[in-house]
Amino acid sequence: MEYRQQVNKALENLTDNIDISETRYKEAEGHYKAIGEWLGKDDSPLAPYSPEIYPQGSFRLGTVVKPISDNDEYDIDLVCQLELSKQEVTQKELKQMIGDRLKENKKYVQMLDKKEGRRCWTIQYADGAQFHMDILPTIPEETVFIESLKGIGIPAEWAKYAICLTDKTFWNYDQYDDDWPRSNPRGYAAWFKERMKVQYTARRKMIADSMRAGIEDVPEYLVKTPLQRSIQLLKRHRDIAFLDDPDNRPISIIITTLAALAYNNQADLIEALTDIVKQMPKYIKRTNGIVQILNPVNPNENFAEKWQENPDKETKFMAWMIKVQADLEAMIGGDNISKVSERLKGAFGTLAVTNAFSFGDAVYAGTVSVVTNKHPETIIRNPIRPWRSNEY
Repeated sequence: MEYRQQVNKALENLTDNIDISETRYKEAEGHYKAIGEWLGKDDSPLAPYSPEIYPQGSFRLGTVVKPISDNDEYDIDLVCQLELSKQEVTQKELKQMIGDRLKENKKYVQMLDKKEGRRCWTIQYADGAQFHMDILPTIPEETVFIESLKGIGIPAEWAKYAICLTDKTFWNYDQYDDDWPRSNPRGYAAWFKERMKVQYTARRKMIADSMRAGIEDVPEYLVKTPLQRSIQLLKRHRDIAFLDDPDNRPISIIITTLAALAYNNQADLIEALTDIVKQMPKYIKRTNGIVQILNPVNPNENFAEKWQENPDKETKFMAWMIKVQADLEAMIGGDNISKVSERLKGAFGTLAVTNAFSFGDAVYAGTVSVVTNKHPETIIRNPIRPWRSNEY
């Protein structure tokens, strides 16, 4: 196998290695669905408000990255939406309604974080589950705001998902008022999916054909595009690079947004990743001296807001981008996969890189094909030491 193909395959293996396993995914999915059932049970005080619970963030986008340490946890972000209006409830009342219902469950009351979060209720899972769930209380946004989004060019099919959320630090937290913090995780997920539509559709169809199933029968979590893999690699590189400087660690939504804007539906992972890293800084705007990375489904929200308060965040983000590009150039410009893997251990973690790069030219001359249990579309030609996703 040619050197570039080896590197491409190794990077795919690396993302599989740092991804959430299918076992963990299904476990988390089962837990949050159980929470939803409890909140919306027929005898629940919340039942009249049709509670709906759904994932947001990396779990929804397919860009989860495994914690570096076994002592750390996956952070599963959930939205709990009640069909109420701002005239019927305050932020404080909404949060309390959901908290009270969780506390009525003998199991959940024991698992709730003792310290109430600024926005969320946090449930800590034990018994080696290695994750916790942050439940964000929300209500639907009002029509007037949704129409304003449409008026500035946000497609109706994204704008309609806008929500209002609770925040203890907001000035009117305990008052009836039209001014609430806003978000739109469903709209953002739809935008993100649109950015990788060509590759997403092609890969999902390929999996469906291999399974002899309809394309709609293929679970979304089985599909991994070069954009998703690139974001996972960037997030892991960030986690390692900022281990000793967590306060200036770039937040995931900035990495995800800039990478998605820079992605041009490349099919090749190396090509996608290198182009994304080169193009990401071009999507950081500056208006009247203010750095802006705007939410693509709500331009009123600036993801880089804290960069204005702390300019070091921007400086260190740019320095990190240069470091990522240097590591990629060293990897692509080499000719020996073993030497490259040694350099990348410092960038992505020794164990993950060792697992991903555990092959050589002689191994790749083999003829045995192995389909990973995580992503059926990933074929690994490695008769000596086939890699399989870790089941944590």
